[in-house]
Amino acid sequence: MKTLVLLLCLGFATALDCTSDELSCTSGERCVPYRYLCDNDNDCADGSDEDTGLCLAWKNTDCEKGEALCTTNGNSECIPIENYCQRTQPACKGTLDRRICSILEDKKLVPIDTIRLPPVNTPGDAYNKSVDLGSELRSKLNDTLSHPNCPRFYTEVGGQCLSLFYVGSSTWGEARAFCKHIGGDLLSIRNVNHYIELVNHLVDNQITSDFWLGGRYTQDDLSWLWLDGNAMPLGTPFWTLRRYDICNQRNVTVVGTTKSREANQGECYHYTQAPENPPKGFCVAITYEKHYYMSDEDCLTKMSPICVTSV
Repeated sequence: MKTLVLLLCLGFATALDCTSDELSCTSGERCVPYRYLCDNDNDCADGSDEDTGLCLAWKNTDCEKGEALCTTNGNSECIPIENYCQRTQPACKGTLDRRICSILEDKKLVPIDTIRLPPVNTPGDAYNKSVDLGSELRSKLNDTLSHPNCPRFYTEVGGQCLSLFYVGSSTWGEARAFCKHIGGDLLSIRNVNHYIELVNHLVDNQITSDFWLGGRYTQDDLSWLWLDGNAMPLGTPFWTLRRYDICNQRNVTVVGTTKSREANQGECYHYTQAPENPPKGFCVAITYEKHYYMSDEDCLTKMSPICVTSV
C-alpha cells in the first residue's frame, strides 16, 4: 500500500500539487503523506522527511507520533498536529515547536533549524503594554498637566503655567484649538530663560514628543510672528542648526585680501541657525530629533500641543 501511494505521488511530481495531508520534499521531487514522516524510511530522496530536528518535534513525548497535546480552557487532549496548528480562539497551549506549523503552512519540508519565527504578540501583551503606558502617564501628570499653583491641566515650568499634553497628536490648528478649549493658547516663548527652563523640563522628565509652539510665518508681511503679533527671535540660541549642501566651505579670513572681503560680505555660509528660506513650513515646533530647537514645519504634521495660560 505504501509503495502504491509513493507511485501516485511520483505521477504528480511534476506539478507537485500535494494534497491537504501531504508535504513536498525539500528538493521538490515528490509529495509525502504526513503518516510517512519520521518513520525511519527515506521517502524523500534527499532525506528531508527524516530530518532530525523535524522528527524530534513530530515524535513528541506527550502524544503519539504526528499528534500534540493541546490545552484549552483547562482541558488537555492529544490531537493531530495539523489541527493543533490551525486551532484558534482559543489557540492550543502546549509544547509543540511552532516551526512545525510553519512547515505545514508552507506545505514544504525544510530543515527546521533554518526557520526563524517572528515574535508572537498576543492580545494580553498589548493589554499589559497599554497598562504600563497608563502608569507612566500617571507618574508624569504632576510634571505635565497638574500643579497646585496653576489651573487644571497645567503645570508650572519656569514661573509659567504650561500644559504639556505629550500624548496628544494634532495639526497646528487643532493644537491651538485644544489650548483655547482649556483656557490658554499655544506657547509663545518670551525670553531665553523661559526657553531653557522648558527644554530642561522636557529632558529631565524624559519626554520625547514633538510639540507645536505659537509661532507662524505670515505671508502678508513675510515675517515670523508670535500669536500676539510680536516678532519671533531668529537665530541663536532658539533655532535649529541647518546645513546647506549648496554652500561651499566658509571662506578663510585673510586680512587685507579679497578673501577677507568675500568672507565678510558673502551671503552663503556652510551652516545657519534660522528658518528655511523659503520656509519649509509655516508653523513653528520644537522636536526631540532636533534637540528641542525651533524649526519651521508643515502645519499639517501631527504633534503635541504646549499650551500656556495666565495664573
